[in-house]
Amino acid sequence: MKSILFSGVHGVGKGFFLEKIKKEIEEYNIYSASTLIEKYQPSTDAGYKKVRNVKNNQDILIKAIKEAKLKDENSFILDGHLCIFDTEGNVVRIPEKFFYETQIEGIVLLQDCPDLILGRINARDGKEIRIESIEKMQHEEQKFAEELWEKYKIPYVIITHECTGVEFMKRIQEIGGDNIE
Repeated sequence: MKSILFSGVHGVGKGFFLEKIKKEIEEYNIYSASTLIEKYQPSTDAGYKKVRNVKNNQDILIKAIKEAKLKDENSFILDGHLCIFDTEGNVVRIPEKFFYETQIEGIVLLQDCPDLILGRINARDGKEIRIESIEKMQHEEQKFAEELWEKYKIPYVIITHECTGVEFMKRIQEIGGDNIE
């Protein structure tokens, strides 16, 4: 069983991308980090795309992932984040313990042009967010992925929306995912 984190800033289109390639990744179970967290803890509004207690949320997510792994033998892709905004709007990395506790074996980082991301957020959510926040978050996620590679040898790849389902599976294989033909 392989565990892959599919990360990217809010509004980059992770859910849209996974839906687009679902036929090619049907051997993987897809979990949404926010949905898993909400199973164990009601959502508390900390402001648009902001998290009140980052550590507590990650502890809950670790528990939920461990439970899901016990119930299922399939490999999975977790639609989540390497970094999130705290209540003050600061970019905060998720705790490193998340990676060894959940045994994440690879990271796929979806990136896009900050202007396009901003447009998606405005169209989808009708919210205003500063483009500098998107740029900072995207940069910090990539920097964190690089550091996780250096420190823990968790491989990562960066993709864009031009990536096809077949290419995505090749990228998963590059970082040690199942060799699904």
